[in-house]
Amino acid sequence: MRDGFRLFEGGSVTPEVANLERVEVLRGPASVLYGQAEPGGLINLVTKQPLSEPYYNAELQIGSRELVAPRIDFSGPLTEDDRVLYRFNALYRRSDSFRDYDDGFNRVFLAPTVSWEISDRTNLIVSLEHARDDDPADFGTVAFGDGIADIPLDRVTNNPDDTIEKDYLNVGYRLEHQFDENWQLRNEFRFISDDLDYSVLALPFSLDESTGLLTRAFADQFNEDDIYTLYTNLQGQLNTGSIEHNLLFGVDLSRVENESATRFAPQPEFLSSINIFDPDYSDSEPNSEDIPIAFGSEITTDRLGIYLQDRVEILDNLIVLAGVRYDVVDRETTDILTDEETEQNDDALTPRIGIVYQPIEPISLYANYSRSFAPSFSTD
Repeated sequence: MRDGFRLFEGGSVTPEVANLERVEVLRGPASVLYGQAEPGGLINLVTKQPLSEPYYNAELQIGSRELVAPRIDFSGPLTEDDRVLYRFNALYRRSDSFRDYDDGFNRVFLAPTVSWEISDRTNLIVSLEHARDDDPADFGTVAFGDGIADIPLDRVTNNPDDTIEKDYLNVGYRLEHQFDENWQLRNEFRFISDDLDYSVLALPFSLDESTGLLTRAFADQFNEDDIYTLYTNLQGQLNTGSIEHNLLFGVDLSRVENESATRFAPQPEFLSSINIFDPDYSDSEPNSEDIPIAFGSEITTDRLGIYLQDRVEILDNLIVLAGVRYDVVDRETTDILTDEETEQNDDALTPRIGIVYQPIEPISLYANYSRSFAPSFSTD
């Protein structure tokens, strides 16, 4: 997760760390608050926020394989009353592959954030992240006998000019309003676009170990994800006699629109070959549209989650937490080859209860029970 928002389908772009403030690791099922989490837990990447004091940092990293990575991190107030603050992170990174590809790894990353203290009780934060990767497409080496082929580590088994382009955009806002000293409303929206696109590839397919002849099939692939997520929750404190309650009620909505297609065909006209011990990459590549589509789909996934949680301080050293979440997930899939449509609907009620007892201040004894919910979209 990034700032509490997940890339539901996993994401194709490696997250950038240049603008990370910290990494949070939550162990165990966290479905009551976050929904559709795996039983092991989750990792939340928290980004840097604007600072009220001017801050300027510049860094240059250099290394082996022609690594060059300049980075800047600027922050401070934009207005004299310090109600509008900004933070700007930017990075450019380039390095060569250890294989003999024509192009190296390139990343451009931009991350501006602006916060506006609209009033003493209302605050708005608008942020954007954009990352673009232009990398060589590496399909590794080949198996040979009981191990791997005895070829140099820099040997390319596809084509040296094969590439993969990745584009990531994350933009949204967080609005917080304090009604009084006890009750607070938070509303957050995030749009995430995550795309990848391969060039036409000479994909390693089969090897004749007696001759070292590697047959490769031409292929192409793209994948596009558009993710819309809206979170709203209300948090407050109230007392019933001597017992203090910390209540949390929330609703979250999301839609994931995915489109993907893989072009691949092992027919003779779409095959190429090289000798792995003495490669010649002179075979011409077909146009992408000339390669037939092997499979592809258009998928829309809608999710709704509603949750309620109460943290009860019974005594100064005894706390009980109880919560419940209800999730509904609807998924529609259209096969782009056959136009066949399929639907899947899942829902679940997930409880959570825990207790903490402190016999003395430095020691906490706890026990908890919870369930997680993560629908499976696999087919046999």
